[in-house]
Order: sequence, then C-alpha cells, then structure tokens
Amino acid sequence: MDDDPKDLGHLRDVLETYAETRNMDMEVSAFSSGSDLMKVFQPGKYELIFFDNYIGNGLGIDFARAVRRQDEEVEFVFVSMSPEFAVSGFEVRALHYLLNPAAAEDIAKVFDRIWKHTQKTEEPMIEVMSGYHPVLIPIRSIRYIEIVNKVCCIHSDRVIETNAQLKKLLELLPPDEIVRTHSSFAVRLSCIRAMDKNGFIMDDGKVIPIGRAYYDCKSAYIEYLTNKRTNR
Repeated sequence: MDDDPKDLGHLRDVLETYAETRNMDMEVSAFSSGSDLMKVFQPGKYELIFFDNYIGNGLGIDFARAVRRQDEEVEFVFVSMSPEFAVSGFEVRALHYLLNPAAAEDIAKVFDRIWKHTQKTEEPMIEVMSGYHPVLIPIRSIRYIEIVNKVCCIHSDRVIETNAQLKKLLELLPPDEIVRTHSSFAVRLSCIRAMDKNGFIMDDGKVIPIGRAYYDCKSAYIEYLTNKRTNR
C-alpha cells in the first residue's frame, strides 16, 4: 500500500516477478490509500501487507494498527525512503522493514522470514547460509542436490546455492528419503522415475549419475519401491 504510483508499481512488479520465478501462486492487490484498503479488508483475507509510512493524508502505522486490531495473523512489512520509522513497526509486530526501491533480494528475505515465522512442526525444514543470509528450505521440497564448482546447489522450488558440504547437508536430511548417489549428487527417492545403467532418471527427465562408491543407493531405491508397493 503506497500513495506514490511509481513506488507502488515497482513493488508490485518485484513481487510478481518473485512469484513467477518461484512458481508461487500469489495474488497482489494495490491500494493508494489506507481508506481504500479498509473498505475491503476482512480478517484472514490477506497473508502479507506492505505499508508505506505516508499514505495520502494518513500514516501507514495508523492503518496497520487498525488492521492488527482485526487480524492477529496477517504479516506486515513497512516500506519507506527513510529508516527512521522502523521502530514504530515493532508496535504492530511488523515482520520486516524495507527501504524504497525494494530489490528482488529484499523480497526474498521477506519471504524467508515468513516461512521461518510460520514454520509448523509438520513441515520440517533445514536452514542453510546462501551468500550471507540464512535461508529456510522445506525438506519435502528438495528434489536433488548437486555440487557445481565446489558449491552445493539445492534444487527445490528454486535453486539455492550454499557453501555447506554435501556430507553435512545429508546429516540434516532423512536418509530414507534423500540418498547420495555420487560424489557430487544426492537425490530424493520419490522423485526418481526409473533406473538404468547411466543412473537414476528423474520424473522431469534429468539423469542423476550413480558413482561406483555409491552403489548402495540402488538398494535404497529398490527398498523404497518395495515399501511403496507394500503400503498401498
């Protein structure tokens, strides 16, 4: 929510680009005044609201207070040209504070915080350092991991690069779900479509190689298929 059309359009573009590149189902609504938001606001209607500090003749914090009185779950992010208003966001339990113009990496941090803040026990996650920032990854979203130029690339709903060692990552992951197949690869068993002499064929057609030192992964895959049939 912003009263500057240029800033509002930029934020919307960055959000929609972020959602598109990560195959997220996101609906974005834009409001140039707090009163326009309050006319349509209902508890539970929005999961995340971005507030500018000045909205027409009103203050974003005032509208955030009004929303918070009705909805305890919605997350707030304040966006402004000046950091001086950041402290006021604590009053309404703001999730994050951004400076205009918001960049793609800033939006990524916001959603990483949302996933961390809303993490549930039934959604196990691992946390890795990507660049200089911690990133939470739902374990069930990991399809495979590969080492490229000594960097671990975790293929989830997006590709996350980390300097963590593959061996250390696997210690954090369930061994009956994700197994190492090669010095440079680990794969989720449920994402394998078939196995041949070249390796595992993924459900998207990618071939994950099997190294000689990791032939036990074939037995793990056969056991996975056996258990899958038994539990039908």
